[in-house]
Amino acid sequence: MKRREFLKNTAVASSVSFLPSAVWPASQDKMLRTAHIGVGGMGAEDLKSVSSHKRVKVVALCDVDSKNLEAALQMHPGARGFSDYRLLFSQMANEIDAVIVSTPDHTHAPASMLAMQLDKPVYCQKPLAHQVSEVRAMRKLAEEKDLITQMGIQVHSFYDYKLATLLIQAGIIGKVRTVRA
Repeated sequence: MKRREFLKNTAVASSVSFLPSAVWPASQDKMLRTAHIGVGGMGAEDLKSVSSHKRVKVVALCDVDSKNLEAALQMHPGARGFSDYRLLFSQMANEIDAVIVSTPDHTHAPASMLAMQLDKPVYCQKPLAHQVSEVRAMRKLAEEKDLITQMGIQVHSFYDYKLATLLIQAGIIGKVRTVRA
């Protein structure tokens, strides 16, 4: 999908917080078909969040850990499972509208780049890549293909996080000595 097509569809996606509204299909009846690369840990949370939307159809799941993949497939029995994202794309590229990359950090750029080469918008967990050169290549490809991309920074955009940052910067709570999570 191209940027112009996405921008026609800006009103629908508010209930899935991290998918840009421009990614959603124009027709209210059309499902957004997603592929999820990395479905353990944060990937499981991303999968749960995205698939909770009534207009999302999870069509492909990928994880190198068979336990993670099996658990995700049980939750989404209509999806196809893969242990290699390259195979997923070679077999299903025409059946996917958007890709969510939630793999270990060192594979974010390669998986995202391949998705973008196939004209798929990408949501990628942070960090976007390991090398600045990878980020630049991703940006260049997204611009060339006129694609929507987004990096996951949900926690950093929460009101409480912003408030805490402001309180610390303003010196209101004094010197921070220890932080426990």
